[in-house]
Amino acid sequence: MSNKNTNSLFNQVFTTTDHKELFHQLFNAKDEIELQSVIEANLETFDNANWKPLGANKSNYGIVKNQQSNPIAALIEKTTNSIDAILTMKCLEMGIDPKSEKAPKSMEEAIDLFYPKNNWDLREFRKSQAEEIQIMADGKGPRTQKKQYPTSVIIYDNGEGQPPEEFESTFLSLLRGNKNNVHFVQGKYNMGGSGAIVFCGKKRYQLIASKRYDNTGDFGFTLIREHPKTEDDHTKETWFEYFRKENHFIP
Repeated sequence: MSNKNTNSLFNQVFTTTDHKELFHQLFNAKDEIELQSVIEANLETFDNANWKPLGANKSNYGIVKNQQSNPIAALIEKTTNSIDAILTMKCLEMGIDPKSEKAPKSMEEAIDLFYPKNNWDLREFRKSQAEEIQIMADGKGPRTQKKQYPTSVIIYDNGEGQPPEEFESTFLSLLRGNKNNVHFVQGKYNMGGSGAIVFCGKKRYQLIASKRYDNTGDFGFTLIREHPKTEDDHTKETWFEYFRKENHFIP
C-alpha cells in the first residue's frame, strides 16, 4: 500500500529540475520500485540533506508504528481525516472560525449547519457528495494466481487543503493537538494519519500533495519514507522522514 493524486502519465524516468514534472513522475510511479527509480534519477534533488524527521523528532518510529494494527484501520483513519477536512472547509466558507464559539460543537451540528435541507436519501445528492472523497487503487495490473502486482492507493478529498508553508504544522506533525479546539471533527492530535506509513511498501513511501481550497498560495508536495540507515547513524532504531528542499516545499 502506498499513497498518492491524479494526472497525466509519464512513460520514462529522466533527470529533471522542473518541479511540476517531478511531481508527475512521482505520482505516476506504479509502485515503489518505479518511484525509487525516479529518486535515483534525481539524486541531487533527493540528497540526504533534504530529508527531515517527521514531527521534527528522530524518535518518531514508535509513535508512527503504534497508530493502527492493520492497513484497513489505517485507511479508515485517512478517510476520517478527509471528512474532517471537508467539514472544516464548509465552516471556513461560511466565514466561521472552526475554533470559535460560533462553530458547531459536534459533527451532528456541523452536518445540520453545512448541509441544510439536504436529503441524503436522494441518489444524485449522494453521488455528488461521494465525489468529494475518493479512494482509488492503482498499479501495473490485476492480481492473478501466478502474478501478484503491488497496489498503490490514491486518497483524494476536496477539503480545506493546506499551503506548502503549513505542511510541517499539519500533515507532517505529530502530537501537536491541532484539532483539539475544533469540536465538530473526529481527529485530535494530528497524528492518526501517519499510521498508514508502516503499510506503504518496504520503503514506506507516501506522497502528499495539497493546495488551499480557496486557491490562495501555491500547490505543494512532499514525500515521506522510512530513513535508510547508514553507518553514520548511531541510533538503535530508524525513523520516518519527509522531503523538503531549500527550506521550502516545492510548488
